Amino acid sequence: MAKFYGVRAGRETGVFTSWPTCQKQVTGFKGAQFKSFPTREEAEAYVNGGKTKTSETNHGGLDVFVDGSYTDGRYSWAFAVYDQGSLIHSDAGVGTNKEASSMNNVAGELAAAMRAAKWAKDSGKIIVIHHDYQGISSWVDGSWRAKNHMTQAYQTFMKDYTSFVSFNKVAGHTGIEGNELADQLAREALGI
Repeated sequence: MAKFYGVRAGRETGVFTSWPTCQKQVTGFKGAQFKSFPTREEAEAYVNGGKTKTSETNHGGLDVFVDGSYTDGRYSWAFAVYDQGSLIHSDAGVGTNKEASSMNNVAGELAAAMRAAKWAKDSGKIIVIHHDYQGISSWVDGSWRAKNHMTQAYQTFMKDYTSFVSFNKVAGHTGIEGNELADQLAREALGI
């Protein structure tokens, strides 16, 4: 009987069809999250936080891609908003929280998700935040424990937005237009 291995947190995330391939993604990876499933659909739903590919594309909201960057003790954030595949808004900036900068680019990822959620609320929109860092959704749904002040503050902040914000993990640097644009905007904000 074929097995499918869903990796929600690992070196690479996604669905794998062999244990050795899955094992390479999770062995020695702190906070790895993975399970085996009898069907690809169940494994995909696990990787995507309970959402199937169909529900991701038929969510009735806007797609928002977030990313962060870091260099020389400074971090930046960016998000790009798409409506049915067309870019309708983007924003980026440099973070100012010195404590947050100790988290490197993760600080920017968190800031981008929070700013995107606030933008959605101010605009009266339902959004799906597409992110390439697993913690963006895992700290919100509780599958990762928020261990420091920054992740705890992020978790608390996002709880007020979950009625109109959902999450989807995407693979970073794989040519996904919105993900690439958010990465570019974050780097440009830092002049890199």
